[in-house]
Amino acid sequence: MRIGHYDARLWAQGGIASYVRRVGQAQARTGHDVVFLCRASEGDAPSNTLEVENDRALFSAAQARGLDVLHLHGPVETLPEDRVPTVRTVHTNDASCPSGSRYLKRTGQPCDRDYSVAGCLWGHLVDHCGSRRPHNTWANFQRIQQEQTQAAALPTITVSRFLKEQMIRSGCPAETLRVLHSPAPTLSGTFSPPPRRTPPHFVFAGRIEPQKGLDWLLRSLGAVDADVHLDVAGTGDEGYLDTLDQLVADLGIREQVTFHGWLDEDAVYALIEQARGVVVPSVWHEPAGLVTLEAAALGRPVVASEVGGIPEYATDAFALRVPPRDTEALAGAITTLARDPDRATAMGRRGHDQARSEFAMDRFLRRLDAFYDDVRSSTQQPVSS
Repeated sequence: MRIGHYDARLWAQGGIASYVRRVGQAQARTGHDVVFLCRASEGDAPSNTLEVENDRALFSAAQARGLDVLHLHGPVETLPEDRVPTVRTVHTNDASCPSGSRYLKRTGQPCDRDYSVAGCLWGHLVDHCGSRRPHNTWANFQRIQQEQTQAAALPTITVSRFLKEQMIRSGCPAETLRVLHSPAPTLSGTFSPPPRRTPPHFVFAGRIEPQKGLDWLLRSLGAVDADVHLDVAGTGDEGYLDTLDQLVADLGIREQVTFHGWLDEDAVYALIEQARGVVVPSVWHEPAGLVTLEAAALGRPVVASEVGGIPEYATDAFALRVPPRDTEALAGAITTLARDPDRATAMGRRGHDQARSEFAMDRFLRRLDAFYDDVRSSTQQPVSS
């Protein structure tokens, strides 16, 4: 099958790039002819990346290359009627939240309200969940309308049940939506238990921004009833990083925290392998939280917030989940893994097994191929929920 994956900024750092690279490479290994399409290449884009100037050029290139399926990972401005079979994966909250954040910056809590123009405009102005600049606010509401229109027009995969439910609540038709959980990375090697070094290390990996909850995690370290060390892999806005650095100083935990900056995938994996566990303290509704699957694939237990799609990935088998901003609960979960290496090992083994079964790449690809076949065999392109 000839498959094209498209997003305007396909290779920008982030979860979508990791997902598309992982899936596209796995498809190629099974014999599919895969091409990546984007507006502009960034970073270490694969050699089979094709730049297109606009949507017209995108769909023309899909026709010219004889694609059997064009797989979109972001919205497009226009959908020509004579397009090749086209599907979409929704990775974000943009189809149910104008700002895409589902995060109330004023209170530091996840947003659970249904989408409405009046309610979400109030959120922008009062809860600071989106820009209060009129031009940006207008653009946010235009984007959600675009997302909802395309969700009605295209067979659409959501990366969690949470996303699907939120999209339906916001007005998207259920009959075009299908849930397909993302795959874990395929890593070689057998299960290796977490090291028993003292103090045990825990890892935070991801973008460093307020909704990721790193400030909450840092404040929780002082309540952990064990000597632990936190490794932070990631980067973000310099001003916010300075704020966190000052927080570490104010809390007196400088010796307990190491900021590693941005690390490539292999370096992040190496850091996780040396850890007792991985902490995902998000305080917004994460659509999926793929770092939980990376931890599982490496045989490490997870402590994670009970928000968004995270519980669908960080299952009870290998994760301890806590309410967002509950410092006592977060500290208690970290303490449990720090003081009980046998439990951490057992949880890590279950996660490792689950990454190779329920979240295995070959299982994911079989379901994705079946989805493609459904779309290709349908002249109208709708799929069952």
